[in-house]
Amino acid sequence: MTDRSLPERIRSWSWATIVPVGFFAAALAAVAWLDIASSGSAEPPPLLGVVGTPVRGTFTPPTATAIGARPSPKPRPTIEGAVSGTPAERDQQRRIDLLSMLDGFNKLKARDGSYPSTKGNLQTLCVFKDIDVGCELKDVIASGPPHDPLGSSAENGYWYSSDGSSLKIYASLEGEVPAEQQCPTDNVDLKEKANVVCITAP
Repeated sequence: MTDRSLPERIRSWSWATIVPVGFFAAALAAVAWLDIASSGSAEPPPLLGVVGTPVRGTFTPPTATAIGARPSPKPRPTIEGAVSGTPAERDQQRRIDLLSMLDGFNKLKARDGSYPSTKGNLQTLCVFKDIDVGCELKDVIASGPPHDPLGSSAENGYWYSSDGSSLKIYASLEGEVPAEQQCPTDNVDLKEKANVVCITAP
C-alpha cells in the first residue's frame, strides 16, 4: 500500500460533510461564548416590578411637587342627576330651603298645636318615610319636603330635631362657614359633616 502525500489525502476528504459540520461547531462555540459573557442569561434582566416575560417598558418619572405644597382636599362628590350650578348657588338654595322648611313647620304647629316631635332626637328630614316626622311637610308644601341640591338625601340632605315646642333644622354647606355662624351639635354623625348651619324656632 502506497502512502499518499498530504495534498492527495486532503483532496480525498468529503468536503460536502466537513464544511456544514464545521459551521455548526462554530455556531455552538459562539453561543457558548455569549452565554458565558452574560453570566448564563442571553436575555437582559426584566425591569424592576415586571412580572412574567421580560418586557422593556417606558419609564415615566413622578410629577414633581413643590416644597411645602399640600394635597388638595377631596371635594364633595357630585351626585349624577343633581341640580346644576356652582357650590355658592347650591348653598344659596340650601338657605332658601331652610326658610321654606321653617315656614312649613310653623304651619304644622298652627294646625296641630305643636311641631312634629322627634323627642329631641336628630332625624333626617324625610329619608325614611315611615319614621321621619319631617315627611309631614308634604301636607303644607306643595312640592313636598325639599331635597339637597346634590341629591342623595341620606348623605347630603337636611336634618331635623324637635321636642314639640321648639325645633332646629340643619344643613351642610359646601362653602366655608365662619366659626361663629356654624351650628354646634352633640350628634356624632352630624359632627362629621362640613360647614353645618341651622335655623331654630321659636
